[in-house]
Amino acid sequence: MRRQTMVEYEDASPEVRAIYDEIMEVSGTSDVWNMLKAFGHNEMALRGMWGILRDIVLEGELPALLKQLILFKMAVEYGNEYCATLHGHMVVRLDRTLAWDELLTMSEKDSVSFPASYKVAIEVISQMAMNPKIFEAETFDFEEQLRDEGFSEKEIEELIAVGGFGMMVNLMSDVFSIVPDEFLAPPV
Repeated sequence: MRRQTMVEYEDASPEVRAIYDEIMEVSGTSDVWNMLKAFGHNEMALRGMWGILRDIVLEGELPALLKQLILFKMAVEYGNEYCATLHGHMVVRLDRTLAWDELLTMSEKDSVSFPASYKVAIEVISQMAMNPKIFEAETFDFEEQLRDEGFSEKEIEELIAVGGFGMMVNLMSDVFSIVPDEFLAPPV
């Protein structure tokens, strides 16, 4: 059961419509993602959520594909259909050589060919975000693993932010019972 009503563009206040317009322009989509529509009743909350998403996921120094791969893997492992659909769609949109079926097997085995640095970042960041207590051990230095793959300190901080964002949106979309966006249906 959906816990939060989505505010559609035509039902939004002028202030929320302005944010929706920015979301569609920056994201290159024809509609606003359901996750953000769930915040359409509260302009401040919507602006804050959009700002975090824009600054961490859509901007920055890291390749967008790497960020989306991390978010997709986290959503699949977390079991969040909404986030898996959204981030899976974004991955396929960013890498047109990837088939949807290949992407689905990415979390199960090493079937997709990505640079070694991507594989390390995807694994380390998704595990760090989903199981932060395992990284408290002084014997495990995930930052050193990322440095060894060529990531700068600034990029490592960005990767950590992507992992934190992934956990936040998985949890929030579960709390709101967000359903996948119709315009982001996975290819069949």
